[in-house]
Amino acid sequence: MKKTIVTALMLSPLAAEAGSYCELDDSVMFSCTFKGGAKTVEVCDAIWLDGDMAAYGFVGSDGTVEKEIITDKASIAFTPWNGMGAETEAVSFYGGEDYTYEVWWAEGLHSADGGIIVAKGAEVIATLSCDPGSVRSNLFGLIAMIEDATVSP
Repeated sequence: MKKTIVTALMLSPLAAEAGSYCELDDSVMFSCTFKGGAKTVEVCDAIWLDGDMAAYGFVGSDGTVEKEIITDKASIAFTPWNGMGAETEAVSFYGGEDYTYEVWWAEGLHSADGGIIVAKGAEVIATLSCDPGSVRSNLFGLIAMIEDATVSP
């Protein structure tokens, strides 16, 4: 059932959004812009790499990748929607040197919000909110892939 839902979500209009980081447009699982479009974050199902991998890319306005994390899906921490209130989901990438990059998404009644929380250890050192209207998310699909990766042999 999960694989059917993931496949359906990947074929949704979200999957057609062109990416500035992800190599294949249909691999974008989350994207948004910051500072009026000056920066972009994308989380990808890194299907172009060997293994069951995911990628995080933070890109400047000139297209320069400022931060890149490529990791196996089984090592990604996640928080799925608990089924109550506004739908909220998050995935966390370990960036080395005790840094984590949490990408989050929340679907409200009229709009979607998202952002990044950067922490070093337990201390939050940066919080970025996505530009209004720029959030495109399929974190639900990515979380299903992460769950599958953690139970696969």
